[in-house]
Amino acid sequence: MNRTPMILLVDDDDGHLMIAERAIRRSSLDVEVHVAHTGQEALHELGIAEGQTINGDPFLEPVLVMLDLSMPGVSGWDVLRRIRNHHRNIPVVVVSSSGRPDDVRRSYEMGANSYLVKRYEADRPGGYLADAARYWVELNQPPIPVDN
Repeated sequence: MNRTPMILLVDDDDGHLMIAERAIRRSSLDVEVHVAHTGQEALHELGIAEGQTINGDPFLEPVLVMLDLSMPGVSGWDVLRRIRNHHRNIPVVVVSSSGRPDDVRRSYEMGANSYLVKRYEADRPGGYLADAARYWVELNQPPIPVDN
């Protein structure tokens, strides 16, 4: 059974989430878009929250996580660390308002696959987010898991 690919957007800014979700839907990309408003919510949705056990309930297995770094409570850094500890092959695109070289470097060192700086595009709001999503969903060729 083929399931529709799913993208998880993680950000505490409702305006950014609305723009991102709309842009992805407008792009006609055949994906489900799920939203997490906090790092804790993202970890829970992915089945990797502290103390969480998988009890037969399905957890999200996105084809892409688009992750803000600066969130109260469980930060994007914490989410990225946990994803890499549990789901090594899920592409993570950091989408941050920070363009600081230290943040970019640290994100890649922690296993981010891409880093985008949030920006305003009057003619195509969120278009850069839809373009990034299209790359990871349609163009990128992930490795095929090897059975051991």
